[in-house]
Amino acid sequence: MVAMESEKKKMDIRVIATDMDGTLLDPKGQLDLPRLEKILDKLDQCDIRFVIATGNEVHRMRQLLGHLAERVVLVVANGARIFENNELIQAQTWDDAMVDRALAHFKGSECQDQFVVTAMNGGFVKEGTVFTELDKFMTPEMIEQLYQLMQFVDEFDSNLFGGVLKMSMVVGEERSESVLQEINDLFDGHVRAVSSGYGCIDILQDGIHKAWGLVELLKRWNLKPEQIMAFGDSENDIEMLELAGISYAMENAEEAVKRVATKVAPANSKAGVYQVLENWLERGE
Repeated sequence: MVAMESEKKKMDIRVIATDMDGTLLDPKGQLDLPRLEKILDKLDQCDIRFVIATGNEVHRMRQLLGHLAERVVLVVANGARIFENNELIQAQTWDDAMVDRALAHFKGSECQDQFVVTAMNGGFVKEGTVFTELDKFMTPEMIEQLYQLMQFVDEFDSNLFGGVLKMSMVVGEERSESVLQEINDLFDGHVRAVSSGYGCIDILQDGIHKAWGLVELLKRWNLKPEQIMAFGDSENDIEMLELAGISYAMENAEEAVKRVATKVAPANSKAGVYQVLENWLERGE
């Protein structure tokens, strides 16, 4: 009887959705690909989809996932773009007036605040920008790859972008709260700033977040929110955790995240997501 109930619980969940930095990735920003592949094999047998929902863009995800990229669904730029079978199926970009207003506001502090525009045409940063916090969650090789992917420009120009997906900045954990408040007060709710961990801030269109991307996928797949199991650690994961039927905050998560989650997973340094999924697939709990 207990075994049957466990199996039923497992069958009720049709989607696993996880954040990357601070969640599925270890503290150095790396994946255990062989371990993940075994989990994906078991999920495939149960017809359960695996979604990576991240503030990152698709290039970094493909680098990290390697040959597994085609086996997962990618909700990137905090929901603004969705890839299934490695093909873009949806994109949501800012309106031009909001792009111009944001660029005008941040003009002059782009290098100091490590300001990045993530767009359909790639990632754009101002010439002279040096990223200072990346070594907290990336290896030197990953940092080098990030610099290579970025397009360094003399001035930001909306004509370069092909549509803006999000903007982001690195202000350090001590300034994070005040900068979040400043941006959210300034833009009257049309865009909103959220913490993405490690002193990083994502600036998003209002209403676009990881949960929005997941809802779009649920419509395509004819599934319900309660059929999602989700994992996260930062403020930009909150809507996704609130949406999911089963939600795990990581042991290393921000307190606000733990308050909305239904459970706590071991820290990312202990491979918490892998542990939870392996136990659940083995025992249904």
